[in-house]
Amino acid sequence: MKSRKLKTGLIRLILICWIIPYILVSSVLIWLHSKNTREQIAHTVCTAMENAGLITADKIYAAIEMSREASYDGVIKKSYEQYLKDGDENAMHREVMEYLNRTYKYSKTISNTILLYDPPVTMEYYTYSNVAGATYASIDEFRSAADEAVRLAARDLDTAIRLIEISGHLYAVRNIVLSNYEPFATLVMEVNKDRMFESTDSMIWKSSGVILLDGVPIRKDPEDLDEEKTEQFAREAEEVSEGAVIREGSPAAFYDQKRAAAVLVLKVNGQMLYYVNELDRKQMFMDSAAYLSVYIVALILLIPLLAATFYFLNRNIDQPVGALVRGSDKIREGEYGYRIEPFSGNEEMGQLIDTFNHMSVSLEDSFKRIYVEEIAERDATLKALQSQINPHFLNNTLEIINWKARLSGNEDVSKMIEALSVMMNATLNRSGEMFISLSEELSYVDAYLYIIRERFGDKFRFVKEVDESLLGVSIPRLIIQPLVENAVEHGGDRQGNIVGSLRVEGDGNTLLIIVENNGSLSDEDRERIEVLLSDDRLGDTERFDRMSIGIRNVHLRLRLLYGESSGLTIEDDGNGKTVSTLRISPGPV
Repeated sequence: MKSRKLKTGLIRLILICWIIPYILVSSVLIWLHSKNTREQIAHTVCTAMENAGLITADKIYAAIEMSREASYDGVIKKSYEQYLKDGDENAMHREVMEYLNRTYKYSKTISNTILLYDPPVTMEYYTYSNVAGATYASIDEFRSAADEAVRLAARDLDTAIRLIEISGHLYAVRNIVLSNYEPFATLVMEVNKDRMFESTDSMIWKSSGVILLDGVPIRKDPEDLDEEKTEQFAREAEEVSEGAVIREGSPAAFYDQKRAAAVLVLKVNGQMLYYVNELDRKQMFMDSAAYLSVYIVALILLIPLLAATFYFLNRNIDQPVGALVRGSDKIREGEYGYRIEPFSGNEEMGQLIDTFNHMSVSLEDSFKRIYVEEIAERDATLKALQSQINPHFLNNTLEIINWKARLSGNEDVSKMIEALSVMMNATLNRSGEMFISLSEELSYVDAYLYIIRERFGDKFRFVKEVDESLLGVSIPRLIIQPLVENAVEHGGDRQGNIVGSLRVEGDGNTLLIIVENNGSLSDEDRERIEVLLSDDRLGDTERFDRMSIGIRNVHLRLRLLYGESSGLTIEDDGNGKTVSTLRISPGPV
């Protein structure tokens, strides 16, 4: 398990036990508060919208009842029937005007009331309400802008009443019929929109809005609301209320939190009335913002306490522990006797540092005493390992045999004896040299390869690739030839063909010697190699042959001389070849 730094642990502890719990608890409380606030806003908005819708519905139904009075009272009908009999329009005009003034002149929601005869008569029939803020100018405006459109719309009404928007004015239109249900006049009542929809003006959190009748805008707030915004409101009304079941006279309110908009849908007299209000987010969430500010201020106030706590832990724990860790690293790197500056921050850490300094000085003295013993032991071990690869015959005997072979003219035998003599001289090492140049080591390999070629003939093929710039590099004696010999002895295919290669290359501070041979490793081979290349110098190797012990000696010599970064690996490359790699890291190559 990977260890962590103390400072990281302190920061994690503060985060887990302090900051994160505070943030989590605060977040949950803020979320709950926001959720309750959103639910309360939705309830408040929808309730206010529905109440406004009920008030508006009552006013519209009242206007409808007023229009019905003209039919139920029968004054207009009787006057017209009498006119048809005697042709006295003056009498009809007097009676009808008196009725219109009596019935509609003092209405607060009906600005103008106009009676249109079909076919037209010669005199005008109208009244306007001063209470609703109307004047005769509005009658004149109706004649010029809406008369024809109203007459056209009235043809399809029969006896029904309908609200119609024309040139920014809202009219309630109703036909008056004779006893045979044939229409003879159309009653037109202009609705005072400000009075009719005044319940929406004081809507809570409203910033702007539109009222639509069957999808057509009939009132804007503010009045100069642009067309693009109006169309957006119309789309929102359709989207929010899509699929809702709306009953006559029962307003349905919807709140769209994402858009901060409220929509009221009201079905009156078979027509759909929409209120779409855009709400002021800032006003809606003013209380939530204050609530959130309290948590933010509290968090800001915690920062100085957090900084003081971190400073105390860093000064009294992290810094002295960090000094102890750095001192331990120095000792691990071999700098025995390294001392740490005394610490006076607290008694406990001061004692730890004093103990460390005492231990460091003691280690320095101990290692000085055992250094000579260690060097002696290493030299003895190297000599013991090298002695295991010495041959059991004498080089002088080979020289006599070589001399006789030359006298008899047998050059092949002579060359083989010369190659074998080179190898014997290498193993005897009369000069006692532990290190030789790479070029000299390769000469031993060449001597061995000559003998093997004579032995196997055409069935043996071996290639060398050596970076000539490395020939002067100093390496331990007899580390390559045992590797090549191992490749020859354990390589080969079923037909007896042995194919191998030797590659020497430098890689930064590392010398790589790579030997390949045809032939894969069996499970038994891998098990034997794992034991041979283990770091246990006292392990049981008596059950292995001479070649295996030679390979093991090469590996252990490199480990003793250069440390754990050097040594031998033997692997199967997966393509039918065995790759043996010597890695030597003495420094820059």
